[in-house]
Amino acid sequence: MRNVARHLVLLLIALLCANAAAQVGPGLLWRIHKPQQPPSFLFGTIHIDDKRVKDLDVQVTRRFNEAKILCLEILPNRETQVGIGRAMLLPEGQFLDEILGESLFNRLSLLLNKRGMTPLEAVHLKPWAAMVVLSRPQSQGGYALDEQLYHWGVHQYKKLCALETLQEQLSVFDELSQADQITLLKDSLNFMPEVQVLNEKLVQAYLEGDLDEIYRRSMELQTKDDELASRLMNSLIDQRNTRMLERILPELAQGRVFIAVGALHLPGEHGLLNLLRGAGYAVAPSDLKVSPW
Repeated sequence: MRNVARHLVLLLIALLCANAAAQVGPGLLWRIHKPQQPPSFLFGTIHIDDKRVKDLDVQVTRRFNEAKILCLEILPNRETQVGIGRAMLLPEGQFLDEILGESLFNRLSLLLNKRGMTPLEAVHLKPWAAMVVLSRPQSQGGYALDEQLYHWGVHQYKKLCALETLQEQLSVFDELSQADQITLLKDSLNFMPEVQVLNEKLVQAYLEGDLDEIYRRSMELQTKDDELASRLMNSLIDQRNTRMLERILPELAQGRVFIAVGALHLPGEHGLLNLLRGAGYAVAPSDLKVSPW
């Protein structure tokens, strides 16, 4: 893929992996333990509605069912869904066709129309929101994996905790300059075939439980001369990992916690696995054998 699209691809990796089949458990489910505390589990998700990734391994399901506490990036309740919808809209009096120009907006609206969004609706989107709608895999009419876990947790009366507020999560996009947002949107339009191929490759890497492959793809897309890609990686992953860790630790002290966050938050020097080890926890992949808490 050409250099101009590197920051777009990096963003997509973070969006998708930043919410399974039998082979997923060993690579994406991790046991977290410290003496005098009951163990907990960290699970890497992928944020899409795809039956393949929602067919969870028996080990993942067992650890989820036995947990007393469920921690997610955000809680995808009705209030959150409404908040996301509002956050994607431009301030009153601003319109996307005026920001992008007629030619670019027409290209965009044709593609969004195929996803069920009319030009009258698209004209109110922020540039980053239009990019997200355009680039994400289409829903199959159900819940994304994180949402599925959330509803299971509600039905099992688990204590629910959010590792971020909606404002904190969306500020990553809102703090991008309008020029950066338009650059990402243009790349989405110019590289749609590559984006679709990438989406499927990421799903395959996820189904194989291959954290190294997911992480390697993100690292390959960073170059010293790609300042935007570097900023995105720092704000989308590294800074959020530090914040998540601060909110995970008090829950871990209670034990029997099931933590589910995007898979790209797990690996790397500043990933949650390494940060948890730095906080004094023993962190190891959970194998397929059923072992006691």
